[in-house]
Amino acid sequence: MSKDPHAKRFEVQRLVERSLDLARHALLQQGSFLPGFIAVQPNGMYDIGIAAQGGTDGSNLLITALRQKAAADQIRAAAVYRDVRVRPRGALEDVDAIQVVVELASGESYNVFQLYRLDKEQLVFEKDRDVERVPSVIFAEAARIAAAVRRWWEFWK
Repeated sequence: MSKDPHAKRFEVQRLVERSLDLARHALLQQGSFLPGFIAVQPNGMYDIGIAAQGGTDGSNLLITALRQKAAADQIRAAAVYRDVRVRPRGALEDVDAIQVVVELASGESYNVFQLYRLDKEQLVFEKDRDVERVPSVIFAEAARIAAAVRRWWEFWK
């Protein structure tokens, strides 16, 4: 991945858009969806998949698998998306949203919330997305795992 900030921003935007497209398609087909991921290999090819179970447990399984891939340098970026209920600032009740967590191997990590509602069998997305910078979960942990493996290997050589 290039160190160019425009290339990084483009990669993040592309992962967010593709994640939202996959989630949108699942919502229209089923009304809900299992957590899913998109992993970008070093050559730019995508791995796309879904969790075997829903909720937080499914997301945690995906993040663990992506950490292992990142520790082995098999991916350069990743996005995990899931269906959540959130309460926007100032609102009195929870609303439906798609949460997308996008991370680059360089350490940038963003949390994106896209609010939506189902109106008469039609999916309606809110205009604005909430985007916030968050600490890395996948690649920071991957670096720690890789360092621990190297230390163990050095000890037994």
